[in-house]
Amino acid sequence: MAKIELDNGTIAQVAEYREQEISEYQGNPLIEALPPIYSQEEVIDCLCMYPPYNKEERFLNDHQRVHLISRLLHYFQAIPTHLRIESSISRLIRTGYTYRNPVSSTYAQGFVDNWNNIQKRTFDDSIIQTGQTLSIIGVSGVGKTRTLQRILQTIPQVISHVSYNGKPLNLYQVTYLKIETPFDGSVKTIIYDFMYQVDHLLGSNYFNRYVYGRLSTSQLMPIMAQIAKNINLGMLILDELQHLKGVKSSKSTQVLNFFTALINTINLPLVMVGTPKAMDVLQSQFRQARRSTNMGNIMWDRFEKDAIWDLFVQGMWKYQWTKEEAPFTNELSSILYEESQGIADIAIKLFMMTQLRAISNGKEKVTVSLINQVAKEELKMVQPMLQSLRNKDISKVAKYDDLMLPNIEDFMEQERIIVDQKQIMDSLKEGVKRQNEQTKLIDDAVYRLSLLGFDSEIAGKAVQKVTTESSQLRDLPQIVRESFILLNNGNESKTEGNENDLRTIVDRGKEQQLSAYQALQNTGVIKQDYPVGEAL
Repeated sequence: MAKIELDNGTIAQVAEYREQEISEYQGNPLIEALPPIYSQEEVIDCLCMYPPYNKEERFLNDHQRVHLISRLLHYFQAIPTHLRIESSISRLIRTGYTYRNPVSSTYAQGFVDNWNNIQKRTFDDSIIQTGQTLSIIGVSGVGKTRTLQRILQTIPQVISHVSYNGKPLNLYQVTYLKIETPFDGSVKTIIYDFMYQVDHLLGSNYFNRYVYGRLSTSQLMPIMAQIAKNINLGMLILDELQHLKGVKSSKSTQVLNFFTALINTINLPLVMVGTPKAMDVLQSQFRQARRSTNMGNIMWDRFEKDAIWDLFVQGMWKYQWTKEEAPFTNELSSILYEESQGIADIAIKLFMMTQLRAISNGKEKVTVSLINQVAKEELKMVQPMLQSLRNKDISKVAKYDDLMLPNIEDFMEQERIIVDQKQIMDSLKEGVKRQNEQTKLIDDAVYRLSLLGFDSEIAGKAVQKVTTESSQLRDLPQIVRESFILLNNGNESKTEGNENDLRTIVDRGKEQQLSAYQALQNTGVIKQDYPVGEAL
């Protein structure tokens, strides 16, 4: 598909219109420019992520394998909950666009009506229209944020429309925008964050234009609505909804009422994401709570110990970088479930940490006892939440759901230091060994040259020079040969008239008609263990 780069660097996809089989979606360029409605098989192919892996990598050096284990952070296995969320978002965004067709007569009227609201400095939410919401509630670590990222990657965030059916259509379409619920529960903070995100994406200047204008919240609300209409926003994602639990009831009610107004007046679909703490907010303060069931209230629980869990674990089990591969067994699957309580993020990180520990301690295999040990030592911060899950105490789970999950980066650094220290000691020992071997090699070469009549000190210098110039030289006969040539060419090292020179001894023996062996034996170079004629 054709793409263009905006002035701020954002890549926008040029709209390509697809014929729609569903009548409600026909003739609407904002819907026709979206990706097709995927089948479940296509969704699985889009969402699943299996990092590259080669079994031979298990035999690389320790410090290299420590880095390879990071690949597990990219592992993503599609499960039924993911398919349900993708289907809900697909329907949500299309339903929101159904009543915002840029080629219809009512599209322009919506801008006029909202402009009147800006002039009156009010936010008219009296007209109940068709905006819908989707709420996704689950404990920390089940994969809410990661799943949304994977799903949203299947949708181009910015689409550029030039013409439609031969007529000019100059507009941008932002299919989704994600903002976080502020800790202070301020509607004004949300509006400013919204403007900042739009500016960052499109290179506009809404934030600087309005943040210093000293406008009240009621004045900013219709302006935000107008911006959302202007960029043809497909849906707004409000993450970390549980933050409203910690603010005054009046403020959290104001925030939710504001989003209710957005839903009602401009048909802007809303996706709300949070932990179980957010349920209290939704149930007690969202006066349009019934709307949260339009696309479904997805209560995302941890894995059960069932076939889906086994599918998830088996998918990542092949990613082992220990030298000894641990086959997948029900016992290992069960202990991993027990220690992670079916929370995907903890399960993956525990599997990673166990491998890192197996490499650093030299055991080189994932075992039940090692998983237990690592979980006991490294999951201390989340043990209260895990214990609440084991006891099925839902009220306590909500209390602990904001705890920090295991920081795999810190653990990896800790184990990498151990591996590096071990590697350094091995390298130092190997260096000492090489030095000893080199020293012995030089000594042996000098000794052989001395037998040939060369002075030991001069022979040592020659050998040092030969081995320094040829650092890879490890063959003793070759070192002796190269040193011998060097000494003879120098004409300085051969000792004249040396009585102990083997060649001198042999030559003198020839004059006495003795064999070389006899001459060397007579001078004591060759010693006889058993003297001739001695009785045995």
